[in-house]
Amino acid sequence: MNRLKVNLKNCYGIQSLEYEFDFSIGDPNRQKAKAYAIYAPNGLMKSSFARTFDVLSKGESPKEERYNRKTACVVEIDGMAIQKENIYVLKAEIDINTDSPAITNILVNPENKAKYDDLLIELDKLKNKLIGSLQKSSKVKKGDIEKTILNNWLETSFPACIEKIKKISIEDDLSLYEYAIIFDPKVIEILKSQEFIDKASEFNKRYQELFNQIGTIYQKGVFNPSKAEASFGTLGKQGFFTAGHRVHFRGEPASIDKAELEQKLQVIHASIDGDETLKKLRNSLAQNAQTQALTDLIEKLSPSQIEFLLEKLKPENQNQFRKDLWVYYIKENTDATAYLEAYNTSKNEIESIEAAAAQATPRWTKAIELFNDRFVDMPFTLSVYNQTQVALGKENAKLKFTFKDGPDIVECSRSEIKTLSQGEKRALYLLNFIFEVESRRINNQETLFIFDDVADSFDYKNKHAIVQYLKDLTNTSYFQGIILTHNYDFFRTLANIFVHRDRCLMANRSINAVLLTKAEGVNNYFIGKWKDNVANNDIILCATIPFTRNLIEYTKGEQDTDYVKLTSLLHWKNDTEQITVGNYLEIYNRLFGAGHITSNAKLVKTLLLDKADEVCNRSVQDGLNLEDKVLLSIAIRMQAEIFLINKIRTLKNDSTYWSQSENQFGCLMKEYTLLDPTAIELRTLEKVSITVNSNIHLNSFMYEPILDLNIEHLVKLYREVCNLV
Repeated sequence: MNRLKVNLKNCYGIQSLEYEFDFSIGDPNRQKAKAYAIYAPNGLMKSSFARTFDVLSKGESPKEERYNRKTACVVEIDGMAIQKENIYVLKAEIDINTDSPAITNILVNPENKAKYDDLLIELDKLKNKLIGSLQKSSKVKKGDIEKTILNNWLETSFPACIEKIKKISIEDDLSLYEYAIIFDPKVIEILKSQEFIDKASEFNKRYQELFNQIGTIYQKGVFNPSKAEASFGTLGKQGFFTAGHRVHFRGEPASIDKAELEQKLQVIHASIDGDETLKKLRNSLAQNAQTQALTDLIEKLSPSQIEFLLEKLKPENQNQFRKDLWVYYIKENTDATAYLEAYNTSKNEIESIEAAAAQATPRWTKAIELFNDRFVDMPFTLSVYNQTQVALGKENAKLKFTFKDGPDIVECSRSEIKTLSQGEKRALYLLNFIFEVESRRINNQETLFIFDDVADSFDYKNKHAIVQYLKDLTNTSYFQGIILTHNYDFFRTLANIFVHRDRCLMANRSINAVLLTKAEGVNNYFIGKWKDNVANNDIILCATIPFTRNLIEYTKGEQDTDYVKLTSLLHWKNDTEQITVGNYLEIYNRLFGAGHITSNAKLVKTLLLDKADEVCNRSVQDGLNLEDKVLLSIAIRMQAEIFLINKIRTLKNDSTYWSQSENQFGCLMKEYTLLDPTAIELRTLEKVSITVNSNIHLNSFMYEPILDLNIEHLVKLYREVCNLV
């Protein structure tokens, strides 16, 4: 990819943008990184540009959502329409809930995975068929079959366990015994009780007699004590007996009421309920559906089968009975035979691939180490739980977070992370991106990366880590990057470290289009743009006033006469109307050892306001706009102070009033608020206080805040203040 042509019309917030990005490396001896950096204030184009490419990466078409205007989008690489697979967008918003598929993709050896899949597909089909047949015999849930068998046999390999079971023979007929009924957890609670251990045989003998004694109401396999209790209990709860109804039993001469029913049941149950232990055991076996199912099973068995079951259910025999049941279910199972034959045929190759996957140096190591090494002061380090399974493509990678604070160490998964800061969340978000990059690098995939404010929420150390990673990324021959930012400090860092100055662009807005122009003075704006243009550019001349004043303050102090005079150019003082451009250049020459002509008699205040009007009337704001923003900030405060002083003079009836405070604007605001606390102009003046005061205290180390301020906001505020005056 050498040339990227972009022509957008009504793509989300972009009315029009046309530019051709040249990613060719240029002179082999002075190669340019294959990256562009675009400085764009918030609300101008960044999110719309990134969103347009994000939509293209999904194979969809961008649109204009607000006004329903017709959209046109041409994005071509070397004359051909860009393909969705060649686009990756790292968005400004943070999303750490979804792992990138690349986290798995970079761990998969495609050749091994193809072989492994071929071996496992048929094997999994046979295994599922076996589990289905075992479910029918045992009534254990399909999802629990494998785990249950392995637990009972203390094994870890399902095929090895089935093979072990197949070698064991058993003579007993266990066809009537269902594992899920006998070893249900609620049944087990009864089986291990002392009542069952001591009285099981006696209870069974007396329980069986309930069906045969004279006057019984029970029928074996049809209506037993548990069902009777449930039926009569429901009748009682529903008011059957209270309403005067009676029950009539088959073979009885007359119906009976509730009291007579209870008396009849007491007689039938006397052989059991006369013994408190047996009564407790009967109640336990009737307390829920699971224990009643065991009772139903016992009813179906012959006396010898019941005796056999009760023997097997003794605590010392239960583990062996579990195994015996699986042996019986599996011994004649043709599905088990087919599964084992298939497994033994492919076993060696499966184990060989798994061993290679476990021993090979995983590709994710580079990405994980890169993250751990570059993102400093994170509260966690990263690793992967399931390296072997991921390397085979059997599972998605599961990231493990290790938090350490002194001797305390905590490990958790991504889903458990709930306490990270925004910067830490963004670092984690970038981890997905690192995996994606490594995946595309492995596949030699030509890719255009779009970065939307990638450095937001990071401290300086981690911003530097991001810049270094972006530099490494664009050194890959088939990767290109467009880095969008509203942070001038980050923009300048990109330019100083790896993005060529020819590829550092500024986004500007005309009446109905976004324009991209080459950035000026990125390295040192004062030297690169202002120093040689003080005498021939009136806007730059005015903008240098706070810079010059600050240097005098640092070198000579606030009592210096030049410092005092320059203060009168930044505030409306009694001598402001007397200071000419020539007077300012005399001070400038003394400070910097310059030789500019000082005969210009035009008042600085007049020049300042004239140029402010000129800036406001432009249809297009060009370049960084630093000098324009500084000039407007000075002019806004100057106009605001003119308004305030004239208002205070009127309210005080004192035409000679001037502020004597060092913090002039603040004191003027305070005094005017006391004199006229309901003045509607205060709202505009408060905007001035919030927006421009700090911008006027300018130096070469801290001018990013004013750069990041939208000039359109300053234009609007200047016009608003002028309307006050």
